[in-house]
Amino acid sequence: MAKRFRFRLGQVLNLRKQVEELRIRELAQAKGELLKIEDLLKEHAEEEKAFLRRYGDFEKAGTFNSDDVMTYCQYKDWLLRREKGYRRRELEWIKEVERRRQVVVKASRERQLLENLREKQLRAHAQEVLGEEQRFLDEISSIAFVRRARALQLADVHENLGR
Repeated sequence: MAKRFRFRLGQVLNLRKQVEELRIRELAQAKGELLKIEDLLKEHAEEEKAFLRRYGDFEKAGTFNSDDVMTYCQYKDWLLRREKGYRRRELEWIKEVERRRQVVVKASRERQLLENLREKQLRAHAQEVLGEEQRFLDEISSIAFVRRARALQLADVHENLGR
């Protein structure tokens, strides 16, 4: 009976798979944060467009006083500061996504290395088992050949004695 295949680094391979899955989840979380910021930037752009339309309407109507101008300038500055903050956070998360992507690639390579080693050892084991089976079959064939030869010899001896 052929021995069962056993990969001695199986536990390490399982650990590397778990680490890779964890790194993939971390990357997905970072991408989620980046998407949230991109959505905030889109909302901000829409809010700014709406504000500028309202300001344009005030300007056309001619109902613009100095308090309105001050309020407009303050709100415009606030919008600008908020957009800069969003852009800064976006850049930070872009860098973080790339860093986490590289970590995922590294974890994937480490796992793949062990999986390739396992496959190589499995192929070698299969070849060894196949060789053992072939030797067994060869031995049985040899035994059968010897038995037939002896049986023929005995038949010849009996035939010669019977004459």
